[in-house]
Amino acid sequence: MLGGRHRERELPLVDVDPAPRLVEYEPEHRAVGDVDREARLPPVRTARGELAEQRHVGVVVADDPPVDRLLERPYRGRRGSGGRCSYPSHVPSVSEMPEGDALHRAARRLQPLVGEQVAVEAIHPRARATGVADRLDGRVLNGVEARGKNLLLHFEGGYVLRSHLRMNGSWRLVPAAARTPGLPWLVIRGREHQAVLRGGAVLELTDRATRNLGPDILADPLDLDAIAIRFRAADPRRRLGDALLDQRLVAGIGNLWKAEALWEACVSPWRRIGEVTDVELHAVLGYAATLMRASLDGRRPARNVYRRTGRPCPRCGTAILSRGQGDDNRIAYWCPGCQRGEGEAGQ
Repeated sequence: MLGGRHRERELPLVDVDPAPRLVEYEPEHRAVGDVDREARLPPVRTARGELAEQRHVGVVVADDPPVDRLLERPYRGRRGSGGRCSYPSHVPSVSEMPEGDALHRAARRLQPLVGEQVAVEAIHPRARATGVADRLDGRVLNGVEARGKNLLLHFEGGYVLRSHLRMNGSWRLVPAAARTPGLPWLVIRGREHQAVLRGGAVLELTDRATRNLGPDILADPLDLDAIAIRFRAADPRRRLGDALLDQRLVAGIGNLWKAEALWEACVSPWRRIGEVTDVELHAVLGYAATLMRASLDGRRPARNVYRRTGRPCPRCGTAILSRGQGDDNRIAYWCPGCQRGEGEAGQ
């Protein structure tokens, strides 16, 4: 009997490769059962969360992502689904950080709110504690722009709201009359639309954190020479794959487009900056810009190496390799057969 009462619980399934749906129109009918009941439950609080509220005045940082996911996911999934929600708008996104193209796409989608006097509400308790919504409520939204992996919302009076989505955040544009179930971090409501920010958020009423960023890889026009100069001024012993993720050198490139741009240029992520020629560096940066621009315009390029460990390279048939790289141990993906100058990875 005792053994029967303590059967092992089946681990929930996790979608490790979610659909790239950062900002979308979400019709009201996607609201699911039990939302109202769970929304009325008192928020889960931890000592860590309370300390975060005390530390960050004017800045909201998702210090406890598991708690945030519990707070913001009112639907547990159907029986037999392993706890995974079947609704497309609720696909978990913790496994892939939004990159520059996704933020530029978000900026485009939020343009219908520009020029309107908006109501701003912070529903998540940690967001509400900062007072950001109180300062912005009733002001005109003058503009929305992406800068690297940051979304900047410019309000009248000189206020600039910086949003960084971290690993699992998302902005959505929905009709103004639509319900916003759960505990979104921020809701910006205009006459016909409202922008809803959920999960993994960093909110700050300043663009100070973006002032040291390198040129945006999606800038128009793009100055590849200016970006190359920054790379040449960096430590020549640094691995190129690691350097491409340094937002101080070039803003907006993440792990996905780093891997694909290096593959397109036939350059190994393990080459040191000092070993890479100017032609190769320009090729890598140019491919990154081209691929990300295509993604921004809705033409999602095929993945040739990213998350394809062990599969044959589309170009030469050699098995794709992967390994952690840099201080943050971000996974590098490459083909040892056709990405020149690999050397000994990690040495």
